[in-house]
Order: sequence, then C-alpha cells, then structure tokens
Amino acid sequence: MTALAKRQEKKRNYTPRIPAIECPHCKSRAIVRDSTEVFFMVRELRLSCTNDDCRHTYVAQLSVIRTIRPSDCPNPDVRLPFGNPNLGPKPKPANDDGPPPPANDDHGIGAALAAAFMTT
Repeated sequence: MTALAKRQEKKRNYTPRIPAIECPHCKSRAIVRDSTEVFFMVRELRLSCTNDDCRHTYVAQLSVIRTIRPSDCPNPDVRLPFGNPNLGPKPKPANDDGPPPPANDDHGIGAALAAAFMTT
C-alpha cells in the first residue's frame, strides 16, 4: 500500500470533532445545532442535549475575549487584551488579608501551662 493510500484510508476513518458542552440539567453531552452572529466577535449557539430522556435545548454565547498569540494579519478594528490567564499574579481571595491564626492556638495554651507548672 502506498503512502498516499494509507493517508486516504486514515482520513476515511476520521471522526470529525463536533463542538459540545455538558447539558446543565443531566450533564450529558449537548451538541451545537445552529449559531447566529450577535456581533462580529459574539455568536449565540443553539445546543441540544443528546440524552433522549432529557432533550433540553438551550442557547449559549461564544465570544472572543483575549489574544494569546497575535495575528499575522491583524484587523485594525479589533482591539483585544493580550495575555494568558495562567501567567502573572493570581487573584487573592477576599478574606486573605493576613496570615492565618495558629492552628492549635499555641500562644494561649502554652502560657497557661507554663503558669500552672511554674515553680518559684
């Protein structure tokens, strides 16, 4: 079998990837059935659950939010923030103002034990 024939055979057995997300109700796979453009960087997707017992149909939005690698042919009308969310400082939780208190409260117990067993 030639290399071209092998590639064509491999191509024939290829299963295309279909964009999908979980159904919010039954957590089964839901697939995109249709989409409409809302804005040139925002689309509304109509999804259908593949679970025959659920059959939920819903709308989700898909939007372009930032650039990871700049375009080699940029559109001057497009202004997107540049960056990778995995790089840079991580946001701190709202309740992370200072160091946590000691887990076993050594300061209070230690002082009490020292006073109780101290001999003068």
